[in-house]
Amino acid sequence: MQQKVSITGKSRSTLTGYSTHLAKMALHFGCLPTDLDTDQINDYLYMVQQQHPTLSDSYFKFTVYGLRFAFRMLGLKDKHIELPSIKHEKKLPVVLSREEMKRLLKAPKLLKHRILTLSALWLRPALFRGP
Repeated sequence: MQQKVSITGKSRSTLTGYSTHLAKMALHFGCLPTDLDTDQINDYLYMVQQQHPTLSDSYFKFTVYGLRFAFRMLGLKDKHIELPSIKHEKKLPVVLSREEMKRLLKAPKLLKHRILTLSALWLRPALFRGP
């Protein structure tokens, strides 16, 4: 599995994450996750989703992505298709108004703090765009 992860350009931490979640699934069922039927996989994913309701759902995502990778690696495309798709949240960047920018630039009293504020704003030019 390490060779496949490396070839696909994924990081070592990705391999660790996938392996950890697949191992937990294997321990839960007492067999390899690739040997499970669709109902067992769905029951496990439901259980994971209920036990780890975090904002990013990272635990659930790593479980699904680990399964997808394992299925693709072993050529089990039929099981790969049945895994749930994961929604990606689209967030708009925060853009300050002209008044907010003026207050931000006037807030620091010391010159060095103003310089730090300006340098931070220089690194984030999107903040300068007004409504």
